Amino acid sequence: MKLTPSEAETKRLKAVDFLRRIGNDDLADEFEGMNAAEYAERKGAELVENPTRRSRVMPRLKTKAEVQADLDEANDYIEELEAKLDDIAGIAAEEEEDETDSDSDDDDPGE
Repeated sequence: MKLTPSEAETKRLKAVDFLRRIGNDDLADEFEGMNAAEYAERKGAELVENPTRRSRVMPRLKTKAEVQADLDEANDYIEELEAKLDDIAGIAAEEEEDETDSDSDDDDPGE
């Protein structure tokens, strides 16, 4: 069993309280005289230092130059997309003109 120092101390205090309630004052006095590490050793538990505590590393902030480079890259991408949209709009407009021309040729059968 693994215990943090805090957990071992809590269990030690509970054991002292329990032993007093059942009338085993000698053993309660013995446990009361121990520290958390001694109690853990007596119970056969391994004492570990806060295994759940993790150090948090703050993310590195971007420099002004890095942010500017990202912005430039995004603007270039937007310009590429706008050019593609213009190409698509041009193709669609040409198709409309072709349809309109062919429709007007069909409307004048007498010519």
